[in-house]
Amino acid sequence: MGDIVKRGNTFQARVRRGVYRTNAITKTFSSRVDAKKWIRDIEAKLDRTNIIVKEVDNFPTLSSLIKRYLNEVSIKKASYQTDKFNFRTFLRLFEHSKEPINKLRVQMFAKFRDKYLINHKPATYQRLMSSIKHMWHVAQTEWEHPLEDIFSKLQKVKRGNPRNRRLSDREYQLILFGNHTDSEFRKIIEFAIQTGLRLSEITRVTKEHLRENTLFVPKRKNGDTDVEIPLSNKAIELLQAMELPIKIKSRGIQIKWQRLMAKYEIKDLHFHDLRHEALSRYLEKGVSIQDVQVLSGHKDVRVLMRVYANLRARDISKKLNI
Repeated sequence: MGDIVKRGNTFQARVRRGVYRTNAITKTFSSRVDAKKWIRDIEAKLDRTNIIVKEVDNFPTLSSLIKRYLNEVSIKKASYQTDKFNFRTFLRLFEHSKEPINKLRVQMFAKFRDKYLINHKPATYQRLMSSIKHMWHVAQTEWEHPLEDIFSKLQKVKRGNPRNRRLSDREYQLILFGNHTDSEFRKIIEFAIQTGLRLSEITRVTKEHLRENTLFVPKRKNGDTDVEIPLSNKAIELLQAMELPIKIKSRGIQIKWQRLMAKYEIKDLHFHDLRHEALSRYLEKGVSIQDVQVLSGHKDVRVLMRVYANLRARDISKKLNI
């Protein structure tokens, strides 16, 4: 059976038939006429394929779906380690992970969202939900589970302002020359500031990736592959002195960084902030935004424009007080 639900100025068409009796096929239209036509087309298609009316009872649990997604899909992504960590946190906080996925409802995810945001930032929540939504899409398409698109009903969380954390001179001196920073970690930190590479990119560097005055980056977060970026003389010197590939994994470096921040009593400074520090220094030296984009790998130049705008605001402020 097909029915139409009016939602504001739109019309959601739903078809419940055959294997889709429990979890309806849905689509939203701007007019009731289009919604009715779509229902007739879908019902005719289901009739032609001879799908019998029955309940589907072989849906995996959410935790099983996540395990399959990590093993078959996420493992091929650059963000695999991040996905593993984020999904582990999600399973710890989500109260319905043992439920079959067809029994999950938007209210369950709304409750999780409110609990998660107590101790996590909106940007972190958005990254997690991006992975969950992609997993759900794969389950609907490639794995052919007749699932409702429940996430379209979930209220979105407004992302906070982008981070603009810079190192103070004191913090720079402590981190690079303080007694708590060991020699190898000091090289990793300084290399991050010299290049603006992401942590995941740094941990994949090998000696073979150094090509005279450039560095070969096999895969970037933005999807680009086989990229070469220019290196400063200092970055080359650091690479030649470092033990490559780096033995400690990304997560281990994050933990080591957090402990270092606690030792030096430095607040709210993430390892990823070193990337922002590097890009800011490039721009302060007069490197053009287009050239910095080559170094950073940003697809959207607007990200760098925000960094540039913050730097210009400081420069203008100094001029006003001359």
